[in-house]
Amino acid sequence: GGGGGGGAEGRRKPTASSQVALLVQALQNGDSVMLDQALQVQDAHVVSATVARLPVTAVLPFLQAVLHRIQGKPARVATLASWLRALLSTHAAYLMSCSQLLPLLTPLYQLIDERLGVFKPLLKLVGRMQMLQAQIASQAAASQQDGAPSSDPLRTYDEAAEERAAEEEEEEGEEEFDEEEGEEDDDDDDSDLDDLDDDDDDEFDDL
Repeated sequence: GGGGGGGAEGRRKPTASSQVALLVQALQNGDSVMLDQALQVQDAHVVSATVARLPVTAVLPFLQAVLHRIQGKPARVATLASWLRALLSTHAAYLMSCSQLLPLLTPLYQLIDERLGVFKPLLKLVGRMQMLQAQIASQAAASQQDGAPSSDPLRTYDEAAEERAAEEEEEEGEEEFDEEEGEEDDDDDDSDLDDLDDDDDDEFDDL
């Protein structure tokens, strides 16, 4: 019977009261295992209620403990963010009066800046990958409409097609050039005729 009761106790949902007692005891004893156990709770209501009930003397040590874990393992920021956010918002007035706050938060600021520095190029890469996927999808759709076998591998660059397109552009350019030369020759002929007409008029006047 006692074993069953212990199992039920272990499965009982954490409450703010139990979490406050656990956190205070862990901070007083310097028990990292017990503190990590308390920080595993992610229920937003329990987290906010627990932080609100913390005694003022435990606020700064708890903040130090959370920041220490984030600095040691930045990957844990996702699980500790709810605790940190609740702590900074609930006890903002008290923390702003602590001279130790800025030195404590400086590494956190640096960590956030580093993450943002990586995030921006990552966004650009994601955008380019989406463009590439859209191009491949449009090529696949065009191939299916043209009756091309779907088993052919998709290529984002067709060298033969590019060469044919380049040759066609060169031929069109040569034709346009020939037409322009022809127009220039016509203009020259017209100007020559005009000169002959002017000469005839001069000779007629002399007569």
